[in-house]
Amino acid sequence: MPDLLFFLLLGHYFGDFAFQSDRVAQNKGTSKRVLTYHVSIYVLTIALFLAAGLLINDESGQLFRWFTAIALIFLFAQHWVQDFAKGKWFNGTKQGFYVDQALHLLFLFAIRILVYNG
Repeated sequence: MPDLLFFLLLGHYFGDFAFQSDRVAQNKGTSKRVLTYHVSIYVLTIALFLAAGLLINDESGQLFRWFTAIALIFLFAQHWVQDFAKGKWFNGTKQGFYVDQALHLLFLFAIRILVYNG
């Protein structure tokens, strides 16, 4: 069965790229409302893929653990602050994009290790 990290990474791809319109991509760096919308879609997408992964791996009991809710809340806050900072100081640079994506992936790895280490 695929590791939960696979589902977290799928959620990241769809939430941060595939489900993001050009309008959101262009305005999330300057509008807190658009940024909040983007991060909400991102976390919802991660949550759906994570739920699918937990069900496929027959770990549905973990789906409703408070650690899952805390991890998603933490992910929302982390993604919002990080994208806000990127929009304010590094918007449009390759370096900003690479650092942004590396940090997003690092946090997903941390969630996998710290929350779902079984």
